[in-house]
Amino acid sequence: MTVDIYTLLRRFSRFGGSRTKMAALWAMHVLRRRYVGVFIDTVLVCNYRCRMCYFSSEDERRKRRTGRLTEEQISCIARSVFHRTLKLQIGCGAEPTMDLAGALQLVEAGKQYGVPYISMTTNGVRLTEDDLLRLTEAGLDELTISLHGIRRETYNMLMGQTADYDGFLRLLQSIRHVKARFPKLNIRVNYTMNADNVDELAEFDSLFADIPINQLQLRPVREVGKSDYRNFDLSHVSECLDSVVRPLAERCRQRGITVLFPEQINIDRFAGTEQTDPRQDLVSLFAYINITPQSYPRHDIRFETETYEDYCRRTGIGRQLFRSIFATKAACKRMGTVLSNSLNYDIQ
Repeated sequence: MTVDIYTLLRRFSRFGGSRTKMAALWAMHVLRRRYVGVFIDTVLVCNYRCRMCYFSSEDERRKRRTGRLTEEQISCIARSVFHRTLKLQIGCGAEPTMDLAGALQLVEAGKQYGVPYISMTTNGVRLTEDDLLRLTEAGLDELTISLHGIRRETYNMLMGQTADYDGFLRLLQSIRHVKARFPKLNIRVNYTMNADNVDELAEFDSLFADIPINQLQLRPVREVGKSDYRNFDLSHVSECLDSVVRPLAERCRQRGITVLFPEQINIDRFAGTEQTDPRQDLVSLFAYINITPQSYPRHDIRFETETYEDYCRRTGIGRQLFRSIFATKAACKRMGTVLSNSLNYDIQ
């Protein structure tokens, strides 16, 4: 059964304070409910050179270009953790369509083990309509499109020298056709806002007038590796919250589109001017599993030989979760939390 992941996110975000959320996470762990988010890149390559991404740097691309997850490795991951997985995310820091066979295997395995929600993030220009149909028929619940510009010139400028705006327009029509056959397929657009592209969000309606999307996530630019883009000043993004972002969110709401965007306090937190509660970072530490071809051989979970329950017993995850409910902020930091500087969103 497909779950409404955004309803769950909305409810969880409003579910008391961070201690209450940790208690809820511990309860789900004890009751052996699904609460884990598994994030997988089967390859660490991309067909684009987006200027805000580390793939715009040749040095960074070279460091990450290390093989792919094999069919057997994907099968081991599925047997080990998919029975406790709430959401499977395919494509996190790379482009999943560079290994479409691996993405399709993950979707099929996810459905085999009853994962309630399977999402894939992509720039989409390599996806044919037939590819999208195969993924949807296999059980893909959500397609998330990465987009950094509404106008052709901005799209090409920010998504790099390999950008294909016409390919992006073809993708939108493929989505329209596939969505007509599979209306439950969730379509989400991720738009990274910066000083060069935030104003043209006012033109979002014209580009997506006949495209049946379900969610729009607007997130400020952040420094990720040694990217080519260097303007991380969020002051203009802040200025556009009332003049551009909120009016767009209201128009989307009228069309039935869920919009996720940061309020000013969260932009300040994202920019480092506000401190996050380390217990919030512990939620990510305990609930998310990130897997790449680089991390698989040295991952904490021994996918070939142990289940998620075996891993939790070996590492004492349950005890750590319980202690984190009552721990002070300083104690949470001592538990090995690396502050992620993650950004909180308002869901409209």
